[in-house]
Amino acid sequence: MLVAVLMVFVIFSFTSVADLNISYLANSDSRETAHTIKLQYEIESRINKAMWRINSGDDESVNMSSEGASVSWDPQLGILSIGTENDQTNSEVQLDLSENTPFSRALASKTRIKTYGYHVDIEEEHSLQQVDLLPELDPSYFIINRAIIHHGNQDSWSKQSLQIEGIHIFLGNNLEISDLNLENSTLLFLGDSITFNENNIVKAPVPLDSLDAADPALVFMNPSTEFTLKWGTQVEGAIYCAGHLDIENATLTGPVVSNSITLTGNVDFIDDQHPEYYRWTRGFGNQDDYDWPKHVDQVRSTNRNKTLS
Repeated sequence: MLVAVLMVFVIFSFTSVADLNISYLANSDSRETAHTIKLQYEIESRINKAMWRINSGDDESVNMSSEGASVSWDPQLGILSIGTENDQTNSEVQLDLSENTPFSRALASKTRIKTYGYHVDIEEEHSLQQVDLLPELDPSYFIINRAIIHHGNQDSWSKQSLQIEGIHIFLGNNLEISDLNLENSTLLFLGDSITFNENNIVKAPVPLDSLDAADPALVFMNPSTEFTLKWGTQVEGAIYCAGHLDIENATLTGPVVSNSITLTGNVDFIDDQHPEYYRWTRGFGNQDDYDWPKHVDQVRSTNRNKTLS
């Protein structure tokens, strides 16, 4: 009888210890989870405040240190660092920030882009964007570096002149363009009412180095008029329009930057095949002349537990 009582006592003892241990572990996990959530919230809050200040042009107020947290911003390297410290851990998050220029988007416009339900299949990183500021065109760049200037309409342009590679400047108004085929070239139009009809192919030069700025493919300089890209037009390289751009069933690599954009047909974007054009573009000053919004390009984090003494 005594043996049986002792066995029951031992069983209940082990069961109680097990329950106590499970309860302790559960409480420990809960405390750790709560600590992790609090730390994550604090870091995200610091990041959001810092990003808001950076994108508001208030870089000087980004760097700070208070309440066990530090924030530092290096605009030259484009690195934002957030550090937190408490009794248990030292944590740091570093964010590589890239400038979100209009030339990093497939379609970028100062006003709402009107798609009217037409299909636009683009890479997520090149998604459509409405911007507050367009790059400022520098006409002198194109004039100084021009290869040839064309007068009148297409009938007056010689076949030989259209075989020249480089920057082509067109002075005519009310131009209807068809069967144009130019490679390694930039086309700048100073006049108004320019329409690209069928069978036009324009390819901008491909940048030789990953750090080089790109040359645009098409530039429409007149801000008070409309330009149209119709079915059968293929453009490889950046398109810039100071006025309104109407796109109808064209094949484009992007980026397309315009004061306003309307789609009147499906656009075949081949941006996934030509990432080389999604960079800063020549003829618009230096990228550093602007304070473009920043976005997170890469994140690195470290989390070190303090050693208890």
